[in-house]
Amino acid sequence: MKKNAQGFTLIELMIVVAIIAILAAIALPAYNNYRIRSAENACLGEAKAYMNAYISASVSDMTLPSFTASACTAGAGATGTFTSADPGVRDPACDPDSGTCSLN
Repeated sequence: MKKNAQGFTLIELMIVVAIIAILAAIALPAYNNYRIRSAENACLGEAKAYMNAYISASVSDMTLPSFTASACTAGAGATGTFTSADPGVRDPACDPDSGTCSLN
């Protein structure tokens, strides 16, 4: 009596591994770009919120708020310069007079 072979052949397993490697090679750069854009946009939103509070306080002659960074590593309201946290590449720059912010 012959026994039926069960399982996958080595070629079938190698093909599956190759397909997974190709999918990973496509997905990882896209994921890294997503992480970079997310970090930059989070810092931009934080900078814009701070600049709104800064302008409101300066117009109302109130105490200027201190900047507490969470998405940015550093920031200064008087100059409008902020630094994106890693993995962000571009940093937000804000105009303290108008309150507009953009990524450089």
